[in-house]
This record gives sequence, structure tokens and C-alpha cells, in this order.
Amino acid sequence: MKKRIENILTFIILSISLNSCCIGAKENYFGNNIYLSEYDNVDRRILYQTESCATSGVEIVPMTVLEIANNSKWIIAKTGYNRNQTEDKYFKYWVIKNDYENIPDPETVKSNTTEFDNRQDFDKFLIVNKISLKLNKFK
Repeated sequence: MKKRIENILTFIILSISLNSCCIGAKENYFGNNIYLSEYDNVDRRILYQTESCATSGVEIVPMTVLEIANNSKWIIAKTGYNRNQTEDKYFKYWVIKNDYENIPDPETVKSNTTEFDNRQDFDKFLIVNKISLKLNKFK
């Protein structure tokens, strides 16, 4: 009888644990169903998901995020395929609007995402739009 109760309790605890966490992924929620999902300390993507720990989502930024910053109005990011590259031609820069009256759908978020091929255009956009965020590297 005691063994049966232990097995039942173990099953309940295991079930609760599996339902309450993301296995194999870390997530950072920015609001408006926008998440930074990290899978292996290298592959980080910005996704639109309707719930935390979703098994799928809509890619907003389809490359590995190397640096990021955000506030209640904006998300900015630097992406690339290899963090060891040093030439600017290997990186892209992103500005994502994150200030909506209602929760947006993924197409609205994508249409309010701007991609830049170089740092100079990205920096100009930040100045013109008075976005005072600074990119931070992951540790």
C-alpha cells in the first residue's frame, strides 16, 4: 500500500513539473505575445506565441539573436549566423514595435518589424524615432 501511494505521488509531482516548465528551452516574455526563445545557448529567436512554452510560434526574427534590448515600446536586436564573425556584413539589425493598444496578431507584429542590413541605418532609425536603447550581449 505504501509503495502504491509513493508511486501515485511521484506521478502527480512529475506531471505537475512537466506541465509547468519549458523542457529544453528558456523564454523571455516581452509582452504582446512576443518571446525570445533560447534553445541551446546559441540558437535564440524572437517568436510570436499565444502561450508560454508553446511547441511552435511565428518567427518574427528568423536568425540567431546575438544582442538585444527592450522597453515597453520597442525591442531591438542584432542577429547573425555566427557570433565569432566580426565583419558587419554578417549581421542584421532589427527594430520591433512593442506598443499596441490590444494584443496584436503575428502579421501585425511582422509588419511593424524593420530589418536593417547595416549598423549605420539601424542607428539612424533609432535616433530619428528617439529609441534610446543600447544592445546588450548575451553572457
